[in-house]
Formats: sequence, structure tokens, C-alpha cells
Amino acid sequence: MDITSDVTPRVTPGHAVRLGWREKLGYGAGDLASNLSWNLVGGFLLYYYTDVAVVPVAALGTLFLVARLLDAIIDPAIGVLVDRTRSRWGKARPYLIFASIPFGVLGVLTFTVPDIGDTGKLIYAFLTYLTLGLLFSLVNVPYSSLLPMMTRDSQERMQMGGLRAIGSSVGSIIVTAGTTPFVALLGGGNEQRGWTIATLIFSVLSVGFFVFTFVACKERYALPPETDALRPGAALRTLWGNKVWKITFVYGVLNFVRLGMVLAVTVYFALAVLHAPWAISVLLPLVSGAMIVGGFVAPAYYRRFGKRRGNVQALAVGFVFWAAMIPLESNFPAFLTCYIVGTLAINLSMVSMFTMVADTVEYQQWRFGTRNEGLLSSGISFATKVGSAVGSAAVAYGLGVAGYTPGEASGPALTAIRLMFYGAPLLLIVLQALTMLFWDLDGKHEQMAADIDRATREGGGLT
Repeated sequence: MDITSDVTPRVTPGHAVRLGWREKLGYGAGDLASNLSWNLVGGFLLYYYTDVAVVPVAALGTLFLVARLLDAIIDPAIGVLVDRTRSRWGKARPYLIFASIPFGVLGVLTFTVPDIGDTGKLIYAFLTYLTLGLLFSLVNVPYSSLLPMMTRDSQERMQMGGLRAIGSSVGSIIVTAGTTPFVALLGGGNEQRGWTIATLIFSVLSVGFFVFTFVACKERYALPPETDALRPGAALRTLWGNKVWKITFVYGVLNFVRLGMVLAVTVYFALAVLHAPWAISVLLPLVSGAMIVGGFVAPAYYRRFGKRRGNVQALAVGFVFWAAMIPLESNFPAFLTCYIVGTLAINLSMVSMFTMVADTVEYQQWRFGTRNEGLLSSGISFATKVGSAVGSAAVAYGLGVAGYTPGEASGPALTAIRLMFYGAPLLLIVLQALTMLFWDLDGKHEQMAADIDRATREGGGLT
């Protein structure tokens, strides 16, 4: 996009701009919009494919993995596109309008697989799922890049990250708690009709909240496109030299592999292991409810402990309580208590990831003299997709290898479901904590901001 305008994004010296609540809520509404559609995919699409559309389960692992990896590699290109964008609305905000509508439409089409034979269903599922992911990138990469353009104050960012987590969680709760009842109510005995109408409602709401984000938020800190848009090769080299970004990327991939597996396998776990279909509408919304609590607690928690120590502590608590659930399956109140505490701790660490991405932008300007908000923020979208792809594909492959039959999980299938619900998340939590030990940006924000301001006043860059 290269629309000439008299409104040019710029870098403003100083980093103590305080944002109003309308703008903060507008930013949080963006993740509410994303998750009204995307968590529907993460929590229910595999189940919809296997038990409603009856797409061959053996091929679904490959479908999830290939589709997500194909559109994930597009994310850096979208990031560069954002960095090169010139428009009357800025660099990131235009995409919230122009990409959100087709994103909503594809959300409905993805959950409306026609009865055209096994091969036709697979082709349709692949094309709609792949296109939905591409459109998600066109909305989510610019949305993620918007935060470092709005404020450079680290505490304001943590608050914004908390509000983003709250918005994400509210969207997830609406979807995870409401989807099953909505489908039953709206379908009138026709399950496919129920899925189509329910996803239509979620998609309309999603577009509306993206529009609110567009209207409420402002871009204050962004280098002009002609200054910041390095050649793609040079931009990628500086990105690879940004060690803070690499840590954030690895942390994000591990987080979303874990989250993708938990979201995808919970439906099967509730049905086959707990024998409690109603538990789906309890366990999945609690993941998002914990994120809301984390969003409120995160600013004070990370102000006291910093990101490295704070995340390692939170992940350690999450590990202990997630492992404690294993012997408690027959005692649901005790099982649920451990699930709530473990999920609260793990999701607190997830809240910080949103602000870690913004930190990588400041580090990029401090170290290399360029911000590249779009390219750097594409890392979180890339991590989301790679992680979700691996997580969802692992569940699909696990079900296929274990011989899962819709409605008849037993023997090897039950073992596979338990391993994917308990064992894999515990391993990934350990790997996240180890990754976080390499984070060394705590306490450097004020110095980075002062150096950037000095370089801006002097009209030079930082090296």
C-alpha cells in the first residue's frame, strides 16, 4: 500500500505519553475481535472436521500442519508490507478495516464444509483454512505492530498488554462457553446449520470490534516508511541480529504449541476421559478466564519481579499444579482446583509475551537505528501459527495413530489423549522457562529510551 497523504507517521521524542481509557480499551478490543474467530478455530475446528463435517481424520494432521506453515511463512512479508505502508490512516491501522471483513467471511466458510465427498471435503477444508490464516495475518500482524507505535512507556505497554490479554480472554470465553449451546439452539436439529449461523454471529462481532480499534487508536511513534523500510534482506538480517526478538520468538512458538494442543485435545479429554460433555464449557472458558485475571495482575507483578524472574516463577507454579491433576481425574473438584491454579500461573506468563514483542521494537531502534514494527511483530503471528499448527497437527496425528473413532475412544486412544493433555504441556512449560532464562532486557528500558531520544534530537541513528 503506497497511498500518498499529508499524514506521515513519525517518531516523537519522549516516552511518557499517557493514553486515555478509550484508546486503551480500543486496543484491547482488537484481540477480542481476533479471538471471536480464531479461538473458534483453535478450540472447535478439529472436532468440527472429525465429528460434524466427517473429514477423514487420517489426513487432518497434514492439513493443519501444511496449511499453517504455508501461511506462516507469509507473515514476514506482511510485516515488511506494514513497514512500507503509507496512508492517510498510518502504517498499521488501515489493515484493521480492509482485511477484517474478508477475514470474517472466511470464518463462516471454514465452518461450512459442503457434502462433496472425502476428497472434495479435504480440498475445501485446506483452501478455506489456509485462506483464513492468511487473512488472520493481514489483520493480526498490523494489530501487533500497533502497540509500539502507540506508546514507548514500559508500564503503559504492560497495561496495554494486560488489556489485550483481557480482550483475548473475553473473546475466548464467549466462544468456548457459548459455541456448543449456540450451535444446538440455532441449528434446530441441523448441526451444520447451527455451526454456520453461530460462526456468522461471531464474525459480524469480530469485524465490529476491529472497526472500534481502528477508530480509537492512534499511531504516535513510527519512523516514516521511506526511513524505516530497509530492503527485505537487510531487514531480515537486522531481525536475526536482534537477540531479544529471537528469545521472544522461541518463547512464543513453545507457548502456542502448548496452547494449541490443550485447546484441541480438551474437547476429546472431557468426552472420553472425564465422561463429562458439560466439562467442555467449563475447562475451555477457564483458560480465557485465567487470562483476564492475568491481565489485571500482570502490570504490578512484572513491575516487581521483571519479565525473566516473573515468568520463570509463574511457569514453575503452573508446572506443579498441572502435574498434580494427573491422579485427580476421579475427584473433579480437586482436579478443577489444580486446573484453575495451573492455568492462572501459565497464562500470567503469556500476558507478558505481548509486551515482549513491543520491547523488541525498542531494542531494534536502540541497537540498529530502525524500528521495523511490522516485521518484528510478524514474529508473534508467525509463532502463533507455527505453534498452533504443530499443536493441532500433533493432536490430529495422535488421534489418527491411536485409531480414534468418533464417539468411541478407548484403549490406545485414551492413552494418547492423556499424553497430549498432560505430558506434552508439562514438557513445553519446562522449555519455556529455560528459554526465559536468556532474557536480559529487564532494567534497560529507561536507558534505551534516553539513548533513542538523544539520537532523535541529534538527527542520527543508533549503532
